[in-house]
Amino acid sequence: MTTTVQSAGRPAWLNALAFAAVAASLFGAYLGLRVSPVDVNQGDLIRVMYAHVAVAWVSFAAVAVSAVAGIVYLWRDRPIADVVSVAAAEGALLFGALTIVGGMTYSKPTLGTFWTWDAKLTLTALMVALLVGVFVVRGLIADPVRRGRVSAVIMLIVLASLPLNYLAAEWFRTLHPAKAIDLTGGGVTIEPVMLNILLFNVVAAGLVFAWLLFERIRLGMQEQQDGDGQAPSAPAEAVHV
Repeated sequence: MTTTVQSAGRPAWLNALAFAAVAASLFGAYLGLRVSPVDVNQGDLIRVMYAHVAVAWVSFAAVAVSAVAGIVYLWRDRPIADVVSVAAAEGALLFGALTIVGGMTYSKPTLGTFWTWDAKLTLTALMVALLVGVFVVRGLIADPVRRGRVSAVIMLIVLASLPLNYLAAEWFRTLHPAKAIDLTGGGVTIEPVMLNILLFNVVAAGLVFAWLLFERIRLGMQEQQDGDGQAPSAPAEAVHV
């Protein structure tokens, strides 16, 4: 008798999370494009901010998740920690790339060019380059333990760069607009309706990240289980009685 092992299907809660993420993203886009008032200084360009800031914050959060999982892997050598770290790093790379796209979209109408060597843009590009390096390194190292440890160390370096990235607008000469929500003591200088729309879009982007993260973890665990399984033995010869 032949037994076929099938991988587990996607759980219902993950489907529900995917639906919630897509619905929230669409509603957030509607709020930003149709409900948000025009900014006194930036005009309609303020609408870029809702997506740009949301994906930037989520990219920072994704780096933190990946780095913490990497620390767990360095400490305990648990394969699931490496799976989580890689999954979060993929999300960080995606949202980091979207952050650069948003910055370039904002830069073109304000500065007349898509790219300047602005401190924020440059540091974000460096973060994305390091995240790409994680996957380049993982592709070059065959040993899974060493591969997980090296990529975890790189993620710790990326995590250490985040405070510098966040404070770049204050520490360096930059063309980046002043923060509307300054966690270093500047307070909130954005209109309440704009703040609510921004926070909603941050939540929507967070839901998208959570959906992608858990889906990638699920697939990563299945890959590990398939890798740990042994090849089936040769069938025994038939015995005639």
